[in-house]
Amino acid sequence: MKINQAIFACTLIVTCLSVSRGFAQARSKDVSVSETRKNKKADDEFLRALQTGDVSNLNDVAAPDFVNHGVGNKIGPDSLKSSIRSFHSRFKPSKVEVVSRTTDGEYFGNWVSFIGSNPKMIIDGIEMTRYSNGKAIEHWFFPNNQRPEH
Repeated sequence: MKINQAIFACTLIVTCLSVSRGFAQARSKDVSVSETRKNKKADDEFLRALQTGDVSNLNDVAAPDFVNHGVGNKIGPDSLKSSIRSFHSRFKPSKVEVVSRTTDGEYFGNWVSFIGSNPKMIIDGIEMTRYSNGKAIEHWFFPNNQRPEH
C-alpha cells in the first residue's frame, strides 16, 4: 500500500504544482529568490505550528486576508489558529512527519503524516499553502483517504 500512497502523493503534488504554475503564468508573476526564501521561512513556521499546536507566531506569517479553504473558506489568521488548536485537541498527534516537500516559490506543498498516540491513528495528506512576500495567503488540505485499515 505504500506504493499507492506514494503514487497518490506524487500525482497530487504534480497536479497542484501544474495548476499553480498555470495560474502563475496567467498572472505573469515571477517569484524572486529573496521572496522564495521569505515564503520558505513562513512555511517552516506554519509547519512548526502544525507539528506542535503552538499558534503564537502565526500572525507573523499569515496575511490579514488569509483564506483557510479547508474549513469553508474562512478569512483571517484566527481561522487558521482555531483549526490547528481544534485538530490538536481532538487528535493529539504524538508525531508529525513531513514526508515530502515541494515548491515553485509561491506555492508550498507538503505531504504530511500526523501520527496519533495510538499507532493505528494516522492522518496523512497534502497540505498546500500559497505565499506572497513571506505571508500565507491561502491554504488547502487534501487528506489521503486511501489509507488501509489496520
